[in-house]
Amino acid sequence: MLSDSLRGLDLVGRYKSAEQTEAIEAEAVRLFLKARASDAAEDWSEAYAWVALDPAHGFAFAKAEAGWELSERLAELPTGQIDDAVISPSIAPATTGDGNGRPSRGIVFDRRTALKWGAAAAFAGVAGTVGLRYYGTVDHYRTALGETRAIRLADGSIIHLNTASSVEVALRDDVRTIKLLQGEARFDVAHDKHRPFIVDADGTHVRAVGTIFNIRLRPDLTELTVIEGIVAVENRGSPVRQIGSGRSAAVRGGRIAVNKLDPAKLKQRVAWQDGMLQFDGDTLAQAVEEFNRYRAQPIVIGDPSLASLRVGGTFHIDRSQDFVTALESSFGIRATAGNDDSILLVAAE
Repeated sequence: MLSDSLRGLDLVGRYKSAEQTEAIEAEAVRLFLKARASDAAEDWSEAYAWVALDPAHGFAFAKAEAGWELSERLAELPTGQIDDAVISPSIAPATTGDGNGRPSRGIVFDRRTALKWGAAAAFAGVAGTVGLRYYGTVDHYRTALGETRAIRLADGSIIHLNTASSVEVALRDDVRTIKLLQGEARFDVAHDKHRPFIVDADGTHVRAVGTIFNIRLRPDLTELTVIEGIVAVENRGSPVRQIGSGRSAAVRGGRIAVNKLDPAKLKQRVAWQDGMLQFDGDTLAQAVEEFNRYRAQPIVIGDPSLASLRVGGTFHIDRSQDFVTALESSFGIRATAGNDDSILLVAAE
């Protein structure tokens, strides 16, 4: 069957686990039945908003819709007409008369088989329509190590790319889809209620209409910071969460942990967009990690006892030497430059 052959594969080619697929399909059925029963605009809007979060959602919703249509058509058959042929349709050779008493062989469809194949074709058409929303011309943008860049899109939205980051952008008449492939980006979304703005960041899907938010792909999680407005977030079959301005979310493995940020912390999160790095009680290890994102050769902590030192201050992202000088004057740290332009930090004698 079509649904079996595509089970676990969403419309942009990413595989999901059996558990994730089952959760998505169950939610698709729930939303479809709820909207169909009430036929209320708000219920259909809720369903379509969920569909827009992930191509896999659209596939599952189309599957639920096609399944319901099939069940309705089968209910119209006379009693006794529904048998195993409905579940396992076949196109079988049949013997018919040619009008002269001689048998002739051909292919015939009984009513049950025709219904089944018709529903499958309808499903394929619906799924294909959903899938087309996620294909078409894709633009690629990237930054080199140490580079930041602002890209103005045709719809008026702006993507600010941090160092060593890349995105794919597809703008269509009904949806705007962006895939954050690497690094970090801030999204200033132009308002367009008819075209949701959806960012896919390593399986985390963020949906917005007109808002500003920042996403960073860390090695162990996806970090979301909402600067203005509200976004909807889903990760690998999780329930959709609404996250408002001044809040952040750490997302991993289908879990979304939301935290409120004080103004100073929010400013620190987005300082890179002004070419700055801010620290306020961060560990030396955390500060060094941030600077190394912009350096071709790393700053290395040579004495593990230094890693937990708490540091503060504001520095230009391309002037890490100012940071090193501050460490030497305030913390008794000795910095040694390597022949490869790396910097080794050790305790001063």
